[in-house]
Amino acid sequence: MSTWARLVAEALPVPERAPGPVERWSVRPGEVGAQVAGHEVSLIRPVAEEKDWDRVCAALASQPVFRGPSLDGRLPVESERVFAVVGLPLVPPGWDPLAASCTCAQWSSVCGHLGALVAELGARAEADPFVLVRWAGGDKAAFTARVSAAAAQQNGGGSPEAAQEEAAQEDVADPASAAVFWSAPELPALPQGLAEAGVRVQAAAPGPLLDELPVFDRRT
Repeated sequence: MSTWARLVAEALPVPERAPGPVERWSVRPGEVGAQVAGHEVSLIRPVAEEKDWDRVCAALASQPVFRGPSLDGRLPVESERVFAVVGLPLVPPGWDPLAASCTCAQWSSVCGHLGALVAELGARAEADPFVLVRWAGGDKAAFTARVSAAAAQQNGGGSPEAAQEEAAQEDVADPASAAVFWSAPELPALPQGLAEAGVRVQAAAPGPLLDELPVFDRRT
């Protein structure tokens, strides 16, 4: 199963991670920074525009499996596919879109200090995915409000409260939820003429069919 930490690690591969704690961690629109082993490191990414947030929030609102969690202040890892499709990946696809900097002397490749920052970013995103929203230029409260407004508009202009209540009901019946997975649907009735088929097969089994079965000798 994918996790936010795994997505970050796969999107931003690093050859090594410097030992020691990651201190003075900070995230703001467009930049993640910290101090690793006495060196200042940062990752700068493009910040999304307002129209990009409108598009991604409308896309999330249109899918019940994402609408409920989004309105509830949650961000499933599967929602990253929606962000990527609309052109706003929360996890940048590789190092090219980023401006990475470190005060160490290693300039030929990604240093271990940046590797430690990437690992910390993944751990923070695993605990709170809205860290990535903040990095992309968004805000959790504004994000939830946009999804709510989009859901209300798609619901025929109803109130955001009505859209949130509907999303909560849909979230309970989410086909990906454990409750739905373990609930057994009612079996359909057998076609006419097959109701006694099991009895006939069972009656025939001890006869010639049993005699033709191979015998396995336990001594071999």
